[in-house]
Amino acid sequence: MARLITVFGATGAQGSPIVHSLLEGGFKVRGVTRNPDSDKAKALIAAGAEVVKGDLENIPSVEAAVKGAYGVFYVTNFWELFGRDEKTAYDKEIEQGKAVADVCKREGVKHVVFSALDAVKEKIGTLCPHYDSKAVVDKYLDEIGVPKTSVRYPFYFENFISALAPKKQDDGSYVVTLCMDGPMDAISVPDGGPIVAAVFNKPEEYIGKVVSISGDKLTIHEYMAIIGKVTGKTVRYQQVPVEVFAKFPFPGADDIAIMLDYFARGPPTYDVAITRKINPKTLRFEEWAEKNKEKLLNA
Repeated sequence: MARLITVFGATGAQGSPIVHSLLEGGFKVRGVTRNPDSDKAKALIAAGAEVVKGDLENIPSVEAAVKGAYGVFYVTNFWELFGRDEKTAYDKEIEQGKAVADVCKREGVKHVVFSALDAVKEKIGTLCPHYDSKAVVDKYLDEIGVPKTSVRYPFYFENFISALAPKKQDDGSYVVTLCMDGPMDAISVPDGGPIVAAVFNKPEEYIGKVVSISGDKLTIHEYMAIIGKVTGKTVRYQQVPVEVFAKFPFPGADDIAIMLDYFARGPPTYDVAITRKINPKTLRFEEWAEKNKEKLLNA
């Protein structure tokens, strides 16, 4: 009988590819989303998943979603919680993550895959809220004895066609402004799907392990050069000090600045070779850029 995996955030950037990969791998999948009537949810149903309504802040819905499942994948969303109420997103994300962990423990889930991130404060002495909150939850899962694999995603290639798309300048060139130098790991988010499915498929190999995934490891200058090569644009990298970036006028700039500082000084330990061993189809950045040329041109 096929094992049932519950996937929280099933219509999200990480969750949707994971649902599809699990289905392709012969698992039964119960996708959890706040809006089971959305087009994205309907696409998962069409692919063969069960889709149920659930919210990490609604514990009865979490319990119903987890009940009977062999495994659970979950990811918490700091940015969704950011600035929403009197609690900090850091505290709220930890609260949500621990609550799901407690449900998995009570329900006897055999394998949890948690989308974790590094404990930045332990490494560089500065709290990075959207990283450290997940590190607290990751540690808590271990403390309460939940059989778990931590999968750590790096920076997304897709950020270069969304929040960090190169900005057009008066002279017609394009600039990305960040506050780090040195190599940075990144991946196309959908490439994590087959990796999480592989982790669930080999619990004896992966329970108790950390799988830090990466599609490529390049400097920001190299990422920009590839975007320029693929699009024909003149694309430059403008580096500013961390303290300057932290004061940029967008929500969470200080948090992102600490993250980028950690990328440079930590540094995190992702592994391109292991990632490609688990998922040989993992894209290098230039391959991804070629596939997403139109989006890069229109970003």
